[in-house]
Amino acid sequence: MKILPIQDVYQRKFERQKKIKKLQYHAAGHCVHLGKISPGCYSCFVADKYCKNIIAGLSCNCDCPYCASGAQTSSYNEKEKLENLLRFKVDSELLIKESSMPDYNPRKMSFSGGGDPLMYIDNMTRYMDLFHEIHKPLKNKPWYFLYTNGQFATKKNLERLNALGFDEIRFHLGATNFSEKVYRNMGNAVEYIKTVSVETPAWPFHREKLFQMLPRIQDIGVKHLNITEIEVNKNNFSRISEALPDGEICQCGELQLYDSGLVYDLMEEVIRKKYTYSVLDCNCFVKSIQRTPGKWIFHEAIDGLCVE
Repeated sequence: MKILPIQDVYQRKFERQKKIKKLQYHAAGHCVHLGKISPGCYSCFVADKYCKNIIAGLSCNCDCPYCASGAQTSSYNEKEKLENLLRFKVDSELLIKESSMPDYNPRKMSFSGGGDPLMYIDNMTRYMDLFHEIHKPLKNKPWYFLYTNGQFATKKNLERLNALGFDEIRFHLGATNFSEKVYRNMGNAVEYIKTVSVETPAWPFHREKLFQMLPRIQDIGVKHLNITEIEVNKNNFSRISEALPDGEICQCGELQLYDSGLVYDLMEEVIRKKYTYSVLDCNCFVKSIQRTPGKWIFHEAIDGLCVE
């Protein structure tokens, strides 16, 4: 793969952005979007030292070539169950300690990264029970969401997520190559979870299916679409290089696979067809502000930007 100068990549991105007059900009330009974005995205752009993203487990039933988390594809076994219990013990001690702080007021709690959280719904239940206990005194409860490939989003599990108090479920459609099963599960999800979103990467091999997805998620009732730029690291570099020997990458905090403007092509289609869901360009600038001191010194009020 070819490493591009950041000046080249930034210029390409900015030129495309200029051509889309309806784009909106927040968080010093890091947040580029159409429409109101999900409350789960708030803490990506505004400092929130108490929000948490929980790794429910490390195994996954998918095997995406671009997976940056290093999820294991082995089955969920007794050893991992023990590891999850130990992780929960450590996490719960920290959460209880933090909840005693006078300024404790997290905006979101999420389950994303590692393996697919719906393989670990019992473990998520432990965390959610703890969250509800420590968040009782809060005037405003955090936004609870999870990110899943959707294969285990059965009606039974959706009912359980509803009972656990989840506000949002995000579907990674690309993980299953946009399977009909997952589309059906998304359709069922709108009956149980108040906010159903899609968060899937701008993987070049998915270009056609991403465009085919746009009217389908409109009909389903999806509220938010996040198109992510793929993070390149030691977990996926070899497989991405093999699949895309001519792929272009750049360094913006971490290494990112440049999407060649695919996200903006999708945004233009959403505008043309007047679809009603939001679209977030979840690119290298989002990752940069997420993981650097930028959001801790920049405090733009974006409260009105996020809606359910």
